[in-house]
Amino acid sequence: MAGPVVTHLDAVTAAGTYAAPRAADGVVRSRRLSPDGYPLWMAVTEFRDGGAIRWEGAHSDDGVYVLAGALDVDGHRCPTGGAVVVESGVTAVARASGPTTVVHCGAFDPSPPADGLYGAPAAGGHTVHVVGDGGWYRSGNRERVVATWFADSTCPRCRISFFHVWRGEGGVRDRSHTHTQDELIYVVGGSVVVGGVEHGPGTCLAIPAGLRYSLTSGPDGNAFLNYRRDVSVQGYAPGEPTELESALARGGVLVGDFR
Repeated sequence: MAGPVVTHLDAVTAAGTYAAPRAADGVVRSRRLSPDGYPLWMAVTEFRDGGAIRWEGAHSDDGVYVLAGALDVDGHRCPTGGAVVVESGVTAVARASGPTTVVHCGAFDPSPPADGLYGAPAAGGHTVHVVGDGGWYRSGNRERVVATWFADSTCPRCRISFFHVWRGEGGVRDRSHTHTQDELIYVVGGSVVVGGVEHGPGTCLAIPAGLRYSLTSGPDGNAFLNYRRDVSVQGYAPGEPTELESALARGGVLVGDFR
């Protein structure tokens, strides 16, 4: 693969049913942005007030980011800019509080990953994390960004990595790098430049493990989401030390904005 697979929201036909492999009702329009055949999926969906996403049976660790509106999970409110992390196999319902738009990410394989650096998660006690816009952890000073982590694979019961990155500076190019995990990136604000092409809000980038790439922030900076199924290790040039991609390993601090 020469580079990330890029899909824009406007290029996908909207459906009146849920584009994610989960049960849902109250859908206004829904689009799946991840490419066919990719092991991870992403859907962007608008819900009516009272619309709901339901988790039953076997499923992956899922991340749901609230772009607009709010979600309610058993009386716990997730605001705009927050996220709901549903651990694998949990039965749960997230209900829209007013008109609400979400980005929902997961993996087609419902089995929790067991071969990563942290090993398999605990088999029992799985639950739902409702995390506010402050995040579970925050990092990014070294990279001149603000990274808000809703999950960083270190939870004893889940391995999902799900976070939001904001950079206010335009024209900043990341070092060319690779990751050991497949990932999905969704541009929320500003723009990113990949291979000389600028991509604005509503863009999904599917980046397989091992693919070398670099992002440059657009003229007004950028904001994007990132989803991975398990903890990743970032690599640079051959022979250089690699870096573990968890919040604390990247110099982060605990925020603990749980709702």
